[in-house]
Amino acid sequence: MKEERAETGGWDFSALEVTGRMPLTNRGEGLLELTLEPLGEDYWMRPGETFIVTSYGDYGSGHPFEVQYWPDSVSVWCTSWFGTVSDDEGNQLSCGHQRPDGAYPR
Repeated sequence: MKEERAETGGWDFSALEVTGRMPLTNRGEGLLELTLEPLGEDYWMRPGETFIVTSYGDYGSGHPFEVQYWPDSVSVWCTSWFGTVSDDEGNQLSCGHQRPDGAYPR
């Protein structure tokens, strides 16, 4: 598995502590939308795919994630400084990964 790099928008956050990793697997038969909050970044999972949500930085007392489920989507709130989404091989994904045409107005 590749080492995940915490790099977003040209900023390198690799010095920040990883405070949590959470795998999410789409066990359904269709696309599943994963929304990373609080920025509303969308990532789309095919059936059988696993994505890893990683939380960076201090999350205070409590836990690094909050998860909410809907029939065709799941939202993950990173309660730390920020979070990233990668595939199960450690490749960091970009917002809109595998977004189907017409999912959102452009």
